[in-house]
Amino acid sequence: MIIGRRQHARTPIDRTEEILREHQLAIYKRTDRLFAALMTVQWLAGIAAAVWISPATWAGGVSRTHLHVWMAVLLGGAITAYPVALAILRPGWVVTRHAVAVGQMLTSALLIHLTGGRLETHFHVFGSLAFLALYRDWAVLVPATVVVAADHFLRGVYWPESVYGILVANHWRWLEHAGWLLFEDIVLVSGCRWSVVEMRGHAARTAALEVSEALLKQDIAARRLAEEALREKSTALEHAAEGIARIEANGRYASVNKSYAAMLGYAPSELAGGDWQDTVLADDRPAARAAYTRMLEQGRADLEVRGIRKDGTVFNKEVVMIAVGEPGQRLGHYCFVKDITERKRIEQELQQARDSALQTAELKAEFLANMSHEIRTPMNGVIGMTGLLLETSLSVQQREFAETIRSSADGLLTVINDILDFSKIEAGKLTFEILDFDLRRAVEDTVDLLAPRAHAKGVELLTWVDPDAWTAVRGDPGRLRQVLINLIGNALKFTDAGEIVVRVTLDHETDHDITVRVAVRDTGIGIAPAAQRSLFEPFTQADGSMTRRYGGTGLGLAISRRLVSLMNGEITVESAPGEGSTFSFTAQLPKQPASHCDRPETELTLEQLRVLIVDDNLTNRTILHHQVATWGMRDETVSDATAALAALRRAAESGDPFAVALLDMHMPEMDGVALASAIMADPALASTRLILMTSIGWPIDADVLRAAGIARCLNKPAKQSQLFDCLATVMGGAPATASALAPLSHVADPAESSQIRGRVLVAEDNVVNQRVALHQIRRLGYAADAVGDGLEAIAALSQVPYDIVLMDCQMPNLDGYGATAIIREREGAARRTPIVALTAHALQGDREKCLAAGMDDYLTKPMNRRELRAVLERWIAARTAQSGADDVRKNEDAA
Repeated sequence: MIIGRRQHARTPIDRTEEILREHQLAIYKRTDRLFAALMTVQWLAGIAAAVWISPATWAGGVSRTHLHVWMAVLLGGAITAYPVALAILRPGWVVTRHAVAVGQMLTSALLIHLTGGRLETHFHVFGSLAFLALYRDWAVLVPATVVVAADHFLRGVYWPESVYGILVANHWRWLEHAGWLLFEDIVLVSGCRWSVVEMRGHAARTAALEVSEALLKQDIAARRLAEEALREKSTALEHAAEGIARIEANGRYASVNKSYAAMLGYAPSELAGGDWQDTVLADDRPAARAAYTRMLEQGRADLEVRGIRKDGTVFNKEVVMIAVGEPGQRLGHYCFVKDITERKRIEQELQQARDSALQTAELKAEFLANMSHEIRTPMNGVIGMTGLLLETSLSVQQREFAETIRSSADGLLTVINDILDFSKIEAGKLTFEILDFDLRRAVEDTVDLLAPRAHAKGVELLTWVDPDAWTAVRGDPGRLRQVLINLIGNALKFTDAGEIVVRVTLDHETDHDITVRVAVRDTGIGIAPAAQRSLFEPFTQADGSMTRRYGGTGLGLAISRRLVSLMNGEITVESAPGEGSTFSFTAQLPKQPASHCDRPETELTLEQLRVLIVDDNLTNRTILHHQVATWGMRDETVSDATAALAALRRAAESGDPFAVALLDMHMPEMDGVALASAIMADPALASTRLILMTSIGWPIDADVLRAAGIARCLNKPAKQSQLFDCLATVMGGAPATASALAPLSHVADPAESSQIRGRVLVAEDNVVNQRVALHQIRRLGYAADAVGDGLEAIAALSQVPYDIVLMDCQMPNLDGYGATAIIREREGAARRTPIVALTAHALQGDREKCLAAGMDDYLTKPMNRRELRAVLERWIAARTAQSGADDVRKNEDAA
């Protein structure tokens, strides 16, 4: 790892020092080996000299080996052994050369001693220093000099004969020898330093050569890679499927690949030097030159032109021009060309197919619209005339036949309207109105519309709107009601017993809009998981047999899904066979400005009022609990009459009695009327005010209700506003009159009544708006029919003498303005049917525009029931008075 890091971070200076160290190490090792041999030879030579000079010493006639011989052998061996061992085992080490320096000087001292201090042996010291200079390391001279000086000092003082060859010597004589050593050291140190400088210079040159060599190798390698890449690129370009050409600044071909030449039907050599514009069709050359100019300015240009081949055939090609060189100094450009003839053919076929499909869709939509109009016009006549027939005196059988005709015609119109709506959605022609409306009222009115069907099947139909939800919103209430009617209608169709609950909750809210979730839960037959996947596809039902058993086109859910998506929502279903279904959808609705939705404050407060809710249906009890809790009332809920009586008595005994009780009419064991009678019969409970809640169409004699002590009667499902008004009226002490005991949301069919206040024609293209309008008008005691556009309105008026027409201004085929003009032209001065405009706008000038078109009055959608009543009463009363005056005038004229 260390070596790797050094190599990675190595610079020329580092490399110089590395080469210098390598050279010095080689010198150290070589010199160590030299001294190993030299010191070994010196040791042996010292022994030989000792043996030759003084081999033995004599004591009388006895001789023995001289001490010098033993010193040469033993002391010389000791001095030599350690440095030689280091030189062999640790060559190049610092300790080795310093040990060699000390050992060499000690060997010189031993030789001087063995020769008795002879002058010639002193030169061995100077020679040894010179040999040590071979290391080229001046540091080794320091210990060598110190050893020699110390040896001369010590022996010169204590044993001068062994070093100087005399018995008595001057104590300062060693300084003379030391001085000569220093002189030699100066010369040798200078030589060592100069030698190191020369070696460093040599190392620097070597390092520079190595760097140059490395750079040269890198350049050679890079050039080889570039050449290889260029060869590969040239090969790739040459064999590329895309046509590629290199064009010089003068517009001439420099080179082309095989694909480019084959695309034009030439050999590559035939195109060389030719003008690139010659291969472009003459009509397209101006566009090609413009692209060339754009390429010179921007560096790139893309275009599609027609090319011309060698044989004169024309083809479509896609060209990309890439400039070579800087702006103002372009050296030419590359052309990348694709033959897109086949793609253009496919695009043309697709365009033709698209145009054909659009034309077919338009024709289909037009056909469906025409067919629906042609069918609805006579059907409106059938319905209108049937209504007139039902107003006459008929036998029971005749009335049954007429009712069957009317219900069959209504069913057929429903199917036609579904198909027409679906065709509008498919053609993208479905329109959305933007109206200010109250969400709670829209939901409750829709549920109210379907309540009679629920009652007829014996199914509880309940509704609950989150009190925290912002209800003053903008959008198309008709389309919202259409989705609700589809979902609730399906729930009623597939539910034979139990309940259907419509629940509206707040899903998300911002400063500008809300997203609500509307869920319709039923206790019907349920839907299998496999059928749920295709449930929202057109003409689909969960089971094919259901169409035969329950009827329907299978378009309702498909239309609902499209409508919900237009409200930025989604529709889902949760269901299991035998466990009922829950269809829910979300809708994003803008909020009305605060100034548009401020409600007038009422002085009446229901806070802390104690109310008892008696209903055997848990869901209904829960909904009523949430509704009264919203107004700060204290409520308690029970499920039957026995529990209700017990709760009332407990409250009375505690001193906090219930002020009012909401009683369900239909309960097991004891119904609402019987429970009311039992409450009134108990003096402790008789002060409790009683409100009876019954299903639509369940007639109860007012005298029976009054005798039972019931103050008011409400139809289920009760709207929250109706419930509040009813509670406020009851707590205000209003008497229980016959009108008060009539259910608040009861709708009488004028055809079944002997008192018909007038006949109204509603011209409105939205089916749901038609149903809402008819429901409101009939509730006010008028007979009413509906048509889908202006042409149908004209036809209906020619068949039935309607007292008033409510005319939507925006309708297909013929709008309200055009229909009014034709009606006025046909009627002339003899007769004038009142026409009231229905419009989604409330802008300045709209009323004047309607009146100028020949209309008599103006209503803004969604219609307010109070305003609708006022308009109908005003114009039908005026028409009746006018008719009476005309009859009197005719009688007078006849007299």
